[in-house]
Amino acid sequence: MSCNHSILPQSPYQCRDACCADPAAELPLYLYLLRDFHRKLNDFSSPSSSKQCSTAYPDKALPGICKMTSCEFLCKIKPVFGSLRKHLCSAVSILGDGSEDCHDHWKSQSCSAGNPDFSNLIVSETSIASSVFREVLRCYSRILSLDGLYHQENLGILKDLLEAFQSTEVPCNFFSGLQQLPTPGSIDYMYCGVFSFLEGILEKSLLSSFSLASEVVFTLQSLVNSKAALIKFQEKRGKNVHMGCSQNILDTLRNKLSTSAHKLLLYDCSSQDGETEWKRNVRLGEVIQKILQIYLTNTESSSDLLNELACSILPQVPSCKTSNTQDATHGFPTLCPPMFLTWYRVLHEENINVLSKLVKEVKLKHGATTQMEVAGKILVKIQQSVHVVVSLVNLCKVHDKVAMHAMAVKYGGKYVDLFLKAFDFLQAQFQSHNELIIQMFKEFQKATRVIQALCSEAKGSKRTMVTSKVPATKRSMEKFLFHVKALLHNNSSSGCTFWMGNLKHKNLYGQVVSSQLYSNGDNEADQLEDPDRDELGESVGESVGECEEEDNDN
Repeated sequence: MSCNHSILPQSPYQCRDACCADPAAELPLYLYLLRDFHRKLNDFSSPSSSKQCSTAYPDKALPGICKMTSCEFLCKIKPVFGSLRKHLCSAVSILGDGSEDCHDHWKSQSCSAGNPDFSNLIVSETSIASSVFREVLRCYSRILSLDGLYHQENLGILKDLLEAFQSTEVPCNFFSGLQQLPTPGSIDYMYCGVFSFLEGILEKSLLSSFSLASEVVFTLQSLVNSKAALIKFQEKRGKNVHMGCSQNILDTLRNKLSTSAHKLLLYDCSSQDGETEWKRNVRLGEVIQKILQIYLTNTESSSDLLNELACSILPQVPSCKTSNTQDATHGFPTLCPPMFLTWYRVLHEENINVLSKLVKEVKLKHGATTQMEVAGKILVKIQQSVHVVVSLVNLCKVHDKVAMHAMAVKYGGKYVDLFLKAFDFLQAQFQSHNELIIQMFKEFQKATRVIQALCSEAKGSKRTMVTSKVPATKRSMEKFLFHVKALLHNNSSSGCTFWMGNLKHKNLYGQVVSSQLYSNGDNEADQLEDPDRDELGESVGESVGECEEEDNDN
């Protein structure tokens, strides 16, 4: 470890006696060392590394790594911080400006190292610079995630790590909106300096590569998580000095992180190089998923953004594949037909996360005296979440993809389960907000009816991807039905009574179909359910009682 790290701190620009001044000629050597350094960081930060090294796999343990304390390890890697900055700047320079080829130089260096002679070996300085770019950022992110970095005795090392990646000058508008500005030289100010430096690199990388730009955003996320971890550790230690300023800085960094992720989602791959990278990137769906999650979770209002994306943006995506992403009118080139399912899944998951936070807030408010105004705001947020799930489920009427229908049934069932946990709160607030709650049920029934149709159609067409999720979802909707019935029955004095109309089998588009259409399509998973429950989704739809005008067809 010490041998590799003694070489790593050198900069490619320090070799002045070489046959040329091309820094790319030496980058392959530093790429090897960076990858080795990254592996050591992974080994040390692995939760089970110390246990494995000391007991199960002593022969496979890296010498000296697992026996180090966090303080010892951080002291060992401290000299590398400045080198990481130099190598990153070298890679950015090569990718931005390019450099002259120096194959003869690299060939001579390779031969002197004892490597086999490959006469046709050609080193691409841009590909190597891209790899160095990624490895530096991943190493920096990994260091930021080390738990011991935030202990009191290691705060000096944390400052050195932040100092190594400081921006030359933090723009004045970076702190716009902050009432209390951080003191220059403080940890809060240093976090802003690193964020500003990485923002500049993001702007440059967006001009050339979506993949490299995504690495910058992931590093920005690690920086924000680092700031949150530091605040949490200080709170546990009772260090409340400047805590208000720190929290404001964290909120500012999160908003800026969401903005950076938004820029990446607006990436235009219409150019020839961008389109080639877009098609070759096999991890594209995973990357888009992470970027979209960062965009949603760090924005100032996740509920409002989810509502906009689910109700206004996603419905604009055509159901058929288009060859040109410029056909998109919604403004998000990354929201193309091949990536639609990725966006669809993330919006479902994040909407469930938003509802989960609301349920936790409801449990804190319930039992205590909740002001009507506060309760009303919570109910409006829950209703907004219902709008999102209804819009997402209704998209199945346009997009006839089995995977999408399976997601709607799966996440629809999970959403209902989570919604049930808020019924005590709805019961307590029904007298004061009965119109809002009843309207929420009416809106929700639009989703339950579609989910019921998806379940029925899946049985007829034997779509196992969907039918495997039907039993759990139907049980959830049945519980929801009886909870609605109980709530309205307990509040019958307010003018609401429960009734159920004559139910009919309907397809996904609301058209009445034969009740025998799906009778031969039951599989083993569906046999767990009572056949009388087939119209459960329609039952939920009719469960709001006399609060809604009766439909003659039902």
